[in-house]
Amino acid sequence: MGKMILSLDGGGIRGIITATILAHLEESVRRISGNEDIRISDCFDLLSGTSTGGILVCLYLTPSVENPSRPRYTALQIRDFYRDMGPVLFKRSFFYRISSGFGLFKSRYSEENISVYCKKYLGDCWISQVIKDCLVTSYEMDNRKALLFSRYNVLKYGDTADYRLADIARATSAAPTYFSPARISARDNTQRHLVDGGVYANNPAMCAFVEAVKLWPDTSVKDYFMLSVGTGKAEKSYQWEKTHKYGYLRWLEPVIDILTSSVSETVDFQMRQLFSANCVPDRYIRMEPPLLNSDSRMDNVSAKNILALMDCAERYIENNYSLLESLTERVSRHCSQKMDNR
Repeated sequence: MGKMILSLDGGGIRGIITATILAHLEESVRRISGNEDIRISDCFDLLSGTSTGGILVCLYLTPSVENPSRPRYTALQIRDFYRDMGPVLFKRSFFYRISSGFGLFKSRYSEENISVYCKKYLGDCWISQVIKDCLVTSYEMDNRKALLFSRYNVLKYGDTADYRLADIARATSAAPTYFSPARISARDNTQRHLVDGGVYANNPAMCAFVEAVKLWPDTSVKDYFMLSVGTGKAEKSYQWEKTHKYGYLRWLEPVIDILTSSVSETVDFQMRQLFSANCVPDRYIRMEPPLLNSDSRMDNVSAKNILALMDCAERYIENNYSLLESLTERVSRHCSQKMDNR
């Protein structure tokens, strides 16, 4: 039986696009299979994410208190968490605006709200307790290297690689300038100083594929299937008439936008080439809805923009009905095969 991988990009509040698409997928698989208990975690063998995608992975894999072998939340509940909590995460008081110099002297937003959010929904669960293999990206500032959170690493390295999901979610979403770096401790009290994994892997698909090869070294590329979901394609252009006049401050926002989108596009190109070279281009699917009338800024959490982002996802689903139906059937078959093999 082949292996299915889910990869989720970073993008702040734009993660509601991802959450909406996956809520639709989960409901569609339930409908086709006739099994109301199916969750996103049942549909894939490995879930990976960066930043907002990393938070989603943690939420999809958080075990239920009553039954630790089953997920705590449905994909629809998780989508609603994003809709309701987004304005809280990217909220700053008038005093904080002044004391931070509107983001010039310290991060634009206090880390307190996101820490409270993560603890509320992820509790005290450790990554060693997740219900499926996963990979969440972050970057360690002290040693200047990528830090990849995974259940596999706990099995290999023990307590020094075991972190609370709430801390992982905080670390993977510590986007420079938006939130301060995270300082978290492993189960053995080893401390890490971390920022958002989007600084090197806003699209974690290649990281996820490498993790899959470690987990299942005997599996051929032809036996993998990957669904990579982006947080919306921005069509915003930067004209020479403006950019040639930019100084240090004016370049900050465009640079972040350009770096994250270009990294995602490059990884998408690499994954397409990898699967095409192995004669299975149809086993890699990239979903990247156009942002249409929504704002591409990751911290625009106005009610109007959240609705616009959800509308982007809904329109993408409507305009790609055949693709979604084919994906649903593939995922449903995979779920059935796994259940038959239990």
